[in-house]
Amino acid sequence: MSRYLLPLALSAVSATVLPAAPAAEAVAARAPNSGSLLSFPIVERRTYQGPPIRRRGLGRRDDEAILYNHTNVAYMIELGLGTPVQTVRVQLDTGSNELWVDPDCSTVTTAASQQFCESLGTYVPQDSKTFVDLEEGTQLAYGRGEAEIAYVTDNIVVPGSDNTTLKDVQFGVATASDDAAVPICGVGFGKNFNLDYNNLVDELQAQGVTNSRTLSLALGSATSDTGREDPGDNIGNGIVIFGGVDTKKFAGPLYKYTNLPPQASDPGNPWRYWIQLDSVGFTKPGKTDSDTISGSSLPIVLDSGSSLSYLPQTIMDSLAKSFGVKAQSDGSLIVDCDYGSKGGYIDFTFGSLVISVPLSDFIWAASGDLCAVGALPSEETTALLGDTFLRSAYVVFDQDNQDIYMAQAANCGSNEQVLASGGNYNLTGECTVVKKSAAVGGLVPMSAAALLGLVGIQAVLSLL
Repeated sequence: MSRYLLPLALSAVSATVLPAAPAAEAVAARAPNSGSLLSFPIVERRTYQGPPIRRRGLGRRDDEAILYNHTNVAYMIELGLGTPVQTVRVQLDTGSNELWVDPDCSTVTTAASQQFCESLGTYVPQDSKTFVDLEEGTQLAYGRGEAEIAYVTDNIVVPGSDNTTLKDVQFGVATASDDAAVPICGVGFGKNFNLDYNNLVDELQAQGVTNSRTLSLALGSATSDTGREDPGDNIGNGIVIFGGVDTKKFAGPLYKYTNLPPQASDPGNPWRYWIQLDSVGFTKPGKTDSDTISGSSLPIVLDSGSSLSYLPQTIMDSLAKSFGVKAQSDGSLIVDCDYGSKGGYIDFTFGSLVISVPLSDFIWAASGDLCAVGALPSEETTALLGDTFLRSAYVVFDQDNQDIYMAQAANCGSNEQVLASGGNYNLTGECTVVKKSAAVGGLVPMSAAALLGLVGIQAVLSLL
């Protein structure tokens, strides 16, 4: 680990410090310091337009606060750092482990992404009475973008949580960065797995805020409840819960899977949210039977930090054939923008569970009148399922027992429950069990009440 000293005054990045969200909007049931849970709704924000980028390496970290879904960047949560509080929004990332803030927005390559970067807020350590410089740091490298960070400790106040404060939490502050558009909040494996210190998932349990190192994620719809693209902020059906689960955010039983250990093919062999994918299938519009893609069984990572999914070339070739298109030079599949409105699914099978993603959710507007399938070949990166998959799945990550739980995502209200550290969670969703529909509109409950759909995924900046 390299040794870094923070300068007396970090170079200021032009940014707007955003106010904390109102308490009623940010937190559901929790009891401070009683070993409970923290839950935060997802709020959608759309501004940035830019190309996908890929991550190289894993240095990053963990955290929590009200979620903001910035469609073309990923899902943002809001934190209060230091004393007095400085509010910063960071990208929620299940594909990494560390929290770091303050990218240099002036080095971002496009005006739109620079503007978005500047809207996320900055943290100035010297303005905090509780900041401590740890005089060490590290370098984080990405396929596009990189950062040098200095480690500090400071207090973190969770907005809207009755000012619950985590004391002396370690995180990174960028001393230099190049083309890194967002601060990162990794919620992957921390101490005794990938790090030699507590990340925030660890700290939540260590400081008595949660009973377990668990995280449940329902990314929610990218559209309004009318089924149209929402142009603004308030999409409230998505939620992240630390130390708990919401049984009204999924349908059917919550299936348990082993979190696979580090894979030899993954550089550095870090612990990640690996799960065995048994097959990928394609259900044609107007049909309900899925055509399974041969050779589509593989270990794969669940990564909310990636707006797109990355699949082996053989799977991408089969999808190209199913869509009736030829791959572009970068491997992307350009399709008719009306394709998603015709029905159809991409089906992901995990043992007895099939997560069916409506094509309307898996196709995004790339630019202008061009639309693309929400996946790219994984030859230059780890195979993973990003937001184009995760919006249709409800996932519980259990770090204590190295297990992953999944079900088909749904939304029929809210019923949050605390998760103990013992694991073996035997839970069934309270939403009506869903089945495929051959008609346009995607999954529908057997009662015929329409589920919220996901449409209009736009071009994504993904720190992959």
